[in-house]
This record gives sequence, structure tokens and C-alpha cells, in this order.
Amino acid sequence: MRRLVKQPIESFLSSPTIGRLTQRRVRGKRLILAYHGIIPEGESPAGERALFVTQREFAMHLDILAAEADVAPLDRIDEPGDRRPRVAITFDDAYSGAVNEGVSELVKRGLPATIFVAPGRLNGHVFWWDALSHGSDGLDETVRHRALHELEGADEQVRAWASSAALPLSDALPPYARAATHAELAAALALPGITVGSHTWSHPNLAMLCASDVIAEVRRSRAWLRAEFGDKALDWLAYPYGLDSPEVHRLVAKASYAGALRTEGGWHRSTDVSPFARPRFFVGAHLSVAGLRARLNGASLA
Repeated sequence: MRRLVKQPIESFLSSPTIGRLTQRRVRGKRLILAYHGIIPEGESPAGERALFVTQREFAMHLDILAAEADVAPLDRIDEPGDRRPRVAITFDDAYSGAVNEGVSELVKRGLPATIFVAPGRLNGHVFWWDALSHGSDGLDETVRHRALHELEGADEQVRAWASSAALPLSDALPPYARAATHAELAAALALPGITVGSHTWSHPNLAMLCASDVIAEVRRSRAWLRAEFGDKALDWLAYPYGLDSPEVHRLVAKASYAGALRTEGGWHRSTDVSPFARPRFFVGAHLSVAGLRARLNGASLA
């Protein structure tokens, strides 16, 4: 029922008439989009459904962005742009579908994007949240809370607990829902406009770690990315699970990053937020094409 009500409202808010009235609300602001997985054409949904959009939907998103926004590389998001909305595109987790099909759609349109990678989870890794998600219901919220907070979001700890609690856990996921291989990532980064950033080394909840472990996670990942991909590696971090804290901000700054990203929020001015708490708009299965256009118009639903 909620979806049936939401769709016509989004269609209305995405209209050119509304856009002309509301775009002044986002003038001078920036929007960073946070994608995760891309489902290739002909494949069935798998893993935690909310994190994935279809290749067709993604292509439609990109066509809207190319037509209606100034899509900038992440490390140039704060530079002056044209009069259109200024947007950056990012992916978290380096899912194979994003690194392959997602990047292919970007390159067709000449659009830049940054992929945030946890190097310790590459090469076909199945993330614990996808292994624990079953069907369209997604991950149980009680399980999610325990995994993220009591178990620090650490893959090995979550899997050990799930096994001891006899929770259904399956790694039988299609390739697109697994982490990309090193070779796939290297091929993507050889293409114009595609860069990489740090998602820590092993994707823990940084807000639950001690200072020395936070520093180790963020330094090790950046050092590896620089060694492997040179100037294609940006000094930007995306917080795993979007979870952070003022102390984590301090430690990431101490590690000489240029900025760090959450997975919540939307339009913002860089002068209004900490460079280590930049908001992003999460784009997942919930977002319609009309919803994206409404967001670009500055007329989106809360």
C-alpha cells in the first residue's frame, strides 16, 4: 500500500513544473550517491535485496543524471560546476555486478564513479549480510543489530555466531552478488573516469573498534590500493555500514585522508559539514526512477 501511494507522489514531484520551482533549494549544494550491487540483465535477485538495483534501472538512473546533472569525479565534487545539480556517483563493497555491469554502463555514457573497496574481502567473497539474507524479507533487524554492534560487523565473528545459533547461512550466491576479483577491479580501473577508494581492510564497524584497530584498518587498505592502482586510488574513505563517530573522524583525519563518507543524507554544502562526515544518498531497490529525478529537483520525499 505504501508503495502504491508513494509512486504517484514521486511522479508528481519529478515533473518539470515542480523542478522549476524547487531546484533553487539545491543550488550550490552537492549530492553524493551511494550504490552497492547491480543485478545484470537476466539474473534473479539474490543477497540482501535492498542493496541491489537492476542493470536496467541503473542505466535509466545514469541517463537521467547525464541529462539533468553535472556528474563530477568524487575528488572534484566541490569544484564549481555548471548551473545544473552537481553530483558524484559511488559504489560500496566492490560487488562484481557493480565492477562489471555497473562500470560498463558508466563508461558508455562517459560518467565517472568511485568504487570503495575492502581489499581483504575481494576475490569472490560473500558478505555476511548477503549470506544471512533469505528471500524478499531481507536480513532480520535483530540479527543485523547484534552483528553490527555486539560482533563489530566483523565477518568471521558474525559467521561464527550465526553457526553457533543455527541461523541459515548460505554462500551459494551468483557471481554478481559476490565481491569482484582483483583482475575484475583492475580492468575496471583501467577505464576512463573510474577510481577507487578505501572501505577499510576487512569491513568492520569502525565505531566499535579501539583506536589502534581503526588506524590499522584504514592505513592498510589505503596502502594496498595505492600500491596496486597508483593515482587511481583516492584518499577518500567510505565508512562500512555508514557507521562512524567523532573519534573515528579524528582517527581518519590523523591517517591523512582527504574526506570520508556516510551512507545517509542528501544535498549539502561542503562548508556545512565535516569533511570526515560527508553525507551520501543511499540508492537501493527502494528508489524509483521518478524518485531519483525528484531528488535531483530538490523536491524529494523525506
